[in-house]
Amino acid sequence: MKSKSHKLMAIAASVFFTLLMASAAEAASLTIAPKGEQLLFDKTALTVKAGEKVKLTLNNTSGMQHNWVLVMPGTADKIAQDSITAGAAKGWLALGPNVLAHTKLVDPKKSDTIEFVAPTKPGDYPFVCTFPGHAMTMKGILTVK
Repeated sequence: MKSKSHKLMAIAASVFFTLLMASAAEAASLTIAPKGEQLLFDKTALTVKAGEKVKLTLNNTSGMQHNWVLVMPGTADKIAQDSITAGAAKGWLALGPNVLAHTKLVDPKKSDTIEFVAPTKPGDYPFVCTFPGHAMTMKGILTVK
């Protein structure tokens, strides 16, 4: 009888820890979209935990192409400029070590979902749309806590 109790407790503990780990591994789910045709994102502030898995969906509800690009602090303007130089063949995106995560260039009325791990260092990380002419106003901050 004691042996059965120990087995049941071991099974219960195993199930508990499996569920605990599964919930810890779930990604934070974020959705962002253009704000009409205004060259703005509908959300300019997003928040995640340091090192957290993130699932982000860009729903392009506008009539223009857009992307979502997360960058290191202080690099948004340079990445936007370099992305223009990268050109259409590269999806208007200059990849490099300062680009932390990005969607593809999303056509009108389409969406793209990406998964990434949030930076482990807390802080404010800019995000922009790097399609030519959009980065000046189509931007925001991902706060990592």
